[in-house]
Formats: sequence, C-alpha cells, structure tokens
Amino acid sequence: MKFHSPQSERTAFPAPVLVIISLLMAVSVSGQSGRSTQSEKSEKRPARVKPVPPPPLQGGHPDGPQKRDPDDPPVRINSDLVTLVATVAPPAGAKAGALTRDDFEVLEDGVKQELSDFARDPDVELRMVMLFDTSSSIAQRLRFEQRAAARFFERVMREQDQAALFSVATDVTVLQDFTSKTSLLTRAVKLMRAKGATSLYDAIWLASEYLKPTRGRHIIVLVTDGGDTTSSRDLKSALAAAHDADAVIYAIFTGNLSTSLNVQDLAAERALAALTTETGGEVYRPRINPEATDEQIDDQSIRELDGVFERLAEQMRTQYLLGFYSTNEARDGKFRKLAVRVKKPGYTVRARSGYYAPKE
Repeated sequence: MKFHSPQSERTAFPAPVLVIISLLMAVSVSGQSGRSTQSEKSEKRPARVKPVPPPPLQGGHPDGPQKRDPDDPPVRINSDLVTLVATVAPPAGAKAGALTRDDFEVLEDGVKQELSDFARDPDVELRMVMLFDTSSSIAQRLRFEQRAAARFFERVMREQDQAALFSVATDVTVLQDFTSKTSLLTRAVKLMRAKGATSLYDAIWLASEYLKPTRGRHIIVLVTDGGDTTSSRDLKSALAAAHDADAVIYAIFTGNLSTSLNVQDLAAERALAALTTETGGEVYRPRINPEATDEQIDDQSIRELDGVFERLAEQMRTQYLLGFYSTNEARDGKFRKLAVRVKKPGYTVRARSGYYAPKE
C-alpha cells in the first residue's frame, strides 16, 4: 500500500547549475558505499501522514514558575485528558442541544469520573476525514455517490470546520488536505476515479494519524462496501488507531443489501459494525440499485443516498465534547471501558466504548 499526497511542481535549473549538482551528487554517492540511497530508503519506508505538533499548553502562574515549600507534601498531577464525542438523541418534542454538563455522567471501568471539559456542537470546531472507496467494485455507483457527497459537504461545513478527502483503492491518496472551503472539497470529489483494490484498514489508520494532532471533534466518514483486500494493517489495528485519535467513525455502506448469505458481504458488514459501534458512530445502509449505470442513474438510489448523508449531517449537529482526567493514574497501556449516560429520562447517547491508557 502506498500513500500519495499532492506534490508541488519541480523547479527547472539552468544547465551549468545542473552540472554542479551532478558533480556534488556523485561525490555524495561515492562516500556512501554499501548503503541505500535516500530515494531507495523512501520507497521502503511505510507511508504515514506527518503529524503536526500540537500547540503549547497555555496558562501557568503570572509571575513565572513558583518554588514549592519543602515541608509541603508532593502533589501528583495527572495531565492526561481523556476526551470523547457524545452523540445525543432526544425524546420526542425535546431538543438535543439543551443539555448541560450536569446532565451527563461518565464511568470508566464502572467508576464515576468528574467532567473537566464540556462543550456543545456549536462551540466546537469539526475536523473530518472522508474516506471514499474508489476501488473497481464500486465503479457503477461512483457517479451518484459523488453527487451526494458534494451536497453533504455543503450541508455540514461551517466557517470554523475543516475536512479532508482521501481516495481509497490499492493506494490511499489525499485528494484534498484539510480545508474549510466546500468548493475545494466538491472539486476534489469530482476527481475520483474507480480502479484497483481496497486498502480500507490502512486508510482508517492513516486518517486517524492525520486527525490526532488537530483540535476539535474528530470524525471519520467511510463511503464503502466494507471490503478490504490489500491493507497491511488489520481491523484491530485500525480500530486502535481510531481510539487513540479520539475519532468517531461513521460508515455509509454502499454494498449489496440483498438477503443472500454472501460470506464476503457479511464479513464486510460486520467489520463496519465493529468500527462504528466501538467508536460511537453508526452504519447507514441506503438502498442503492446495483444495476444503475452512469448513463441510467436510478433516481431512487440518488434520493436514498442523499437522505443518508442528510441524516449523518443531522447526527453531527447533536454532539457534545466531554473531557475528564481519569482517577486511575496507572500508566499501563491497558484498555479502559467507558460508559456515558444522560441523566434526563428519554435521552439516548452514543460514545466510544473505551480508550487505551497511556503507557510509560
């Protein structure tokens, strides 16, 4: 699996400069006998998104660092903030955005945690990566999937939000880096072409790494039939990466919804169910006519897919960002189970099932 991102144009050099560069390269290569060249090393190195370092923490005493009284007992400060996105469904007649910090309860391994961070959807910027399956298996459906995806970006994006678009085939390609401009995202959607196999788990891992250093709510949207044929990573690794990035995964299943017990389809659907349930997301299953072609796009399929994207946009408008400092200070790298509840009757909430503790 290779990972591609847009490259800047190369600069043309005058002929005399090229001669000098050639001589310098010859000297460099002769001094590295028995070692791989830099280009050879790059080809062998696993593809990754280079993370951006997070901004420095703000705060501190206004007069600078303070000395501790030697008679005072040492104080241990847990600086590992655990964050999670909670998606709320209200009872009939109630508003999902009317909840406060005191309405939520978070349990870690059955132990109640005190919320230190709380924000509603309008107050928290969105960072979203859409992974669009462009393998040969979806060639007939690509055209109207593109139309629905373009309208989705127009619905969900606000001025403070940013999204990126990845094309997922044998290789994973960044068609559009993080941007708040829907025009760039819709243009990137039109660039997609169906070919090759599917490296879905690699794409989820890369998207998680891409999201990890960014602020705000982390969302990964999969538009796929769920099959994975060429990834170097497995489902467990992809899910662990999503947990590590505090990412919620939503999936729009574009495979065959027939009742035939196709083993490959069942495995794909189960994988999508695990990815979404464990991260607090959901699988959407629009009824798409698999026989529709680019020339004869089925109107019902377009309406189905467009409606699914609209429901997804609505889900993302009823979210809260919760944060706490765990009472368990053990840095053992173990998985800790989370449970989120809304104290008011009739409300339901979805959030990720847990997280991996930091490790020394």
